[in-house]
Amino acid sequence: MFNLKKALGTVGIAALIPVGAVSAAGASGVHRADGFSYTVQNAGTEYLSKTGLTATFPGPLETGDQIFSRDSLLRGSRKVGYDNMTCTVTFDSNDLCHAVSVFFGKGDVEATWLWVGRNTSPSGPKHFAGVINGGTGSYENSKGQFEADVLSNGALRITTKLR
Repeated sequence: MFNLKKALGTVGIAALIPVGAVSAAGASGVHRADGFSYTVQNAGTEYLSKTGLTATFPGPLETGDQIFSRDSLLRGSRKVGYDNMTCTVTFDSNDLCHAVSVFFGKGDVEATWLWVGRNTSPSGPKHFAGVINGGTGSYENSKGQFEADVLSNGALRITTKLR
């Protein structure tokens, strides 16, 4: 399992997530219309629960509690953007997450996913997937999905699949 403070916001997203774009030109300068990959590293996480706002995991989360996170988006060691993410604890130990990823000079990408069975500890799944809902700038009309895999250092590898 991975540390939520290091990895939660890395999605991206996510994605989260953190999450891809219309072409790899937005992140690497090389065009691939079907998607691309990048790494996400947590840059801060806050939890909002009945006990208030804290940067320390407050223990088991309940329906309605929220998790806020921000991440650095990387291609190799080069920072290519950042994201902001909000997850709301829903039912059955699930978190409904929404992230907007900003790629410097290119635009934003929006993504959504359900993190299944995560909210009872700061650890989460080693793999999850979500939907790319759209974007702005170079990513206008982006649609598709992403997959996120936890790396040994706690960062996430995001791989986009666009249609």
